[in-house]
Amino acid sequence: MELLAKREVRSPTEHSKSMISLIITVLNERETLPLWLESIKEQIKQPDEIVIVDGGSVDGTWEWLQKVTFPNMQAIKEIGNIAHGRNSAIRYAKGDVIAVTDAGCIYHPKWLENMTTPLLTEGIDFVASAFGPWLKAEDALLTYGIASATIPRPGEFHGAPWFASSRSVAFRKKVWEKAGGYPEWIPYSEDIVFDLKVKKMGCRELYLNKTLVFWRPRTTLGGYWRQLYNYTRSDGHGMLLIRRQVIRYGVYGALAIFISLAFKNILWVLPPLMGGLVYCNKYLLRWFSFTRHTTLFFHLSGLVIMPALIFIGDLAKMWGFIMGVYERKKGTIVYEAW
Repeated sequence: MELLAKREVRSPTEHSKSMISLIITVLNERETLPLWLESIKEQIKQPDEIVIVDGGSVDGTWEWLQKVTFPNMQAIKEIGNIAHGRNSAIRYAKGDVIAVTDAGCIYHPKWLENMTTPLLTEGIDFVASAFGPWLKAEDALLTYGIASATIPRPGEFHGAPWFASSRSVAFRKKVWEKAGGYPEWIPYSEDIVFDLKVKKMGCRELYLNKTLVFWRPRTTLGGYWRQLYNYTRSDGHGMLLIRRQVIRYGVYGALAIFISLAFKNILWVLPPLMGGLVYCNKYLLRWFSFTRHTTLFFHLSGLVIMPALIFIGDLAKMWGFIMGVYERKKGTIVYEAW
């Protein structure tokens, strides 16, 4: 473990019930960290401390952290996965109120205030907020498409509680301790497992459906494929979201049947076309929401781009889940029984 010598490293056992510790894990985020820090500086309510764990960056992230000056910030370099980084940061955090986020995000100025006030004044144990895409004017069609394929639009956060993403959660440290921390046995999807543990514990939860965090989507097809493959591979490791996985395989199994029938009678093309419209509807609504301020050509191009991206993404998800289950059965992943 490597620490920034110019900043105080507090004992992991010291903490205050009213102190807010913001924790973040980073890996090769040199490009996004300056804007991330500027967004934190603009928060109406400032954290009492920031703890950053670098999981082994090679792009200059660690060197940048050594140069930046910000009150009560400490950076730690520990090689490990995301869950390990989160757990290490929380152990070193002095505060009892823990706000968790990711690099590659920017925030509404009242994000931290909205996330922590219920913990401090309302007796809530766990808070999660909605999140949206961080899109730039110069972004290509592909980036908007990937955002539409991976990030919900605001209307999707209304209704029943969703699976909280640890790019925007806050909780009492005792919740983290009782849950046994983030699961370090799983490479990705650690926040889903942690969220399920919190729900199982019967904690007092609050889900804020206002979009307070904006997350940078992938910008290349390779990055998009790896993201979805890795997520569903870890879903297979933990046997997570089984109903969702079964539905996906069922949809493509039915599609294969209809396509084979269409070689005999072209009318068999109609059911998958109508079904495809229903299946793509959620993603098209996201596209039209995210591109509403663009040109008409840009806006309408989603009718072509989104079906292709959804298909590519679903292939990555299906292959990832198969590999995850295989690795679980083989013993490559020593999974936790929870």
